[in-house]
Amino acid sequence: MARKPVYVEITEWLRAEAGRRGAKALMPTIAEVCEKFDVSGVQTVRNAYDPLLEEGVVVRLDSPRRWAVADNGKPAAPARDVGPLLDEIDQALARVSELVAEVRAAQAA
Repeated sequence: MARKPVYVEITEWLRAEAGRRGAKALMPTIAEVCEKFDVSGVQTVRNAYDPLLEEGVVVRLDSPRRWAVADNGKPAAPARDVGPLLDEIDQALARVSELVAEVRAAQAA
């Protein structure tokens, strides 16, 4: 299966960010996106923002290279309950600790 173009991955991430941030919130800068996705092309990031501009998800600000979440009268997405996820991570880390102890014991024997 072919990998998605990086600008498509960035667009998907930016769309999720817009939902989390809520109306009028600043979106990540080109530099921030380049760092997060390890890309150097300014045009790649602009291409990622283009569909969001067309869909009305974000608006371009007067400041160069800045975008904000469009105010469509929708509230920000509710915060996700991460408690169960943290519990699952905690259990996985405990199991990893057990495995490390077992390997160390086997090496010492």
